[in-house]
Amino acid sequence: VAPTLIHGAGLASCWLAGALSAKAFESESFDVSGGKGYGTVIARIVQAGAFATGILILSTQTSLLFEFGSYVQLGDSEETDLRLITVAVELINDIFFEAITLASWRLYRASLTADQSD
Repeated sequence: VAPTLIHGAGLASCWLAGALSAKAFESESFDVSGGKGYGTVIARIVQAGAFATGILILSTQTSLLFEFGSYVQLGDSEETDLRLITVAVELINDIFFEAITLASWRLYRASLTADQSD
């Protein structure tokens, strides 16, 4: 259970930093009322996701550096190849599913500010 919680906390830190860097907590970043449209909402989602992805990749590379004690790449050994492929799959899954979840939430949240016509 502990490794999963640590992994989740690391992901949350990356996505929180991404949201802060994109100013995704400002009301204008999810306000689509008055015909403003979803342009700002989507732009902030992309900005936050790009920043968070960069931090996640950098922290993963740092973790691999500490794990192996030096720079590793595919072809060094079977052990490093297996670990690098595993890490790549985990990164892709983390980025994809977090992006879908957070983008869905932000789009839903923005839709709540849309003008309701009776």
